Amino acid sequence: MKKIIITCPKCKSKMKIMDKVAKYRCPNCKEIYKFNHFKRFIRTITGFFEGIFQTFKDIKQNFITKYRNTKATYNYMKQMKQNMKNNPNWSNYHREQAEEKKMKQAQKPKFWDKFKK
Repeated sequence: MKKIIITCPKCKSKMKIMDKVAKYRCPNCKEIYKFNHFKRFIRTITGFFEGIFQTFKDIKQNFITKYRNTKATYNYMKQMKQNMKNNPNWSNYHREQAEEKKMKQAQKPKFWDKFKK
């Protein structure tokens, strides 16, 4: 049996019950809640329609996500193509910066070099 979440009619707190006809006691206010065939039928009908609406929301969100991902990929590829046209080593920018820094440090005279002459 699956469990469902309902609200207590007296204290309005949520309680988890089994999906079968029985009497349940609210853990907060100790009120007895009768879950009968009619309430179970109504719960099934409303759950069906809630599921349909949730499916439509999920489909819509899926389309939006795919559209945004495609648009971002297109913009990235466009930017990359433009930068690669201007500078073929654009993707190696950080490596080039590190090499330039190394070369600058190598060209600096060291303190001990003065005494070697």
